[in-house]
Amino acid sequence: MFSNEIDELVKQRQSQVRKEKSQIPYGIMLILIAFMLCIIFWQKQPRYVTFLSVGIIIGIILRYSRFCFTAAFRDPFITGSTRVLRGMILSMMVSTIGFAVIQSRYIHSKGANYEMIPGAVSSVGVHVMIGAFIFGIGMVLAGGCASGVLMRIGEGHALHWVVLIGFIIGTLLGAKDYSFWYEHFIKNAKTIYFSEYLDLKIVVLLQMIVLMILYKLAVWYENRRFKEL
Repeated sequence: MFSNEIDELVKQRQSQVRKEKSQIPYGIMLILIAFMLCIIFWQKQPRYVTFLSVGIIIGIILRYSRFCFTAAFRDPFITGSTRVLRGMILSMMVSTIGFAVIQSRYIHSKGANYEMIPGAVSSVGVHVMIGAFIFGIGMVLAGGCASGVLMRIGEGHALHWVVLIGFIIGTLLGAKDYSFWYEHFIKNAKTIYFSEYLDLKIVVLLQMIVLMILYKLAVWYENRRFKEL
């Protein structure tokens, strides 16, 4: 119920903003700009039309779903809501099946060629733990992940322009120091691809079972927290 109340408050606030100032003219203007860009790209690089169209669709989905990795891990502790977390788990279920279908073509009896497999198959080590910990802190302080920050910039939040600049600076520093991390950590870390040890169907089944359990736990946790309020 608490999650539904939050949704109602968000809708009320959005309706008040629309009454104060209509955003329709800006939306029409952006649609016209996107249409003109598609015409220009079609003449020079047709594939850019696909990239732009997919980007716009993803942006709209992010805007109305309020999907954000930060919120997925933050909200259960702050508000008790696991709605975004459950959405992330469902998306992982869909991507698990999709990637399994695609990657099955690149797995053979002699093992897997990591350079040919679609998607990022990289080594696992202490560098992943360090990077995830630092990124997690920055993500919470920034109030959003990369997709969430871009979405809020599109909504007109000025503060997230500062966060975007921080993203750019951090990316440049990461690229500058990548050789250090590669030589001391990444190069010696082991690459683990479960399909080399188990049949791909078993791997997918196990991962789906784990994700289903996590989904059930998220529902249980939310119900438990809301009963305590």
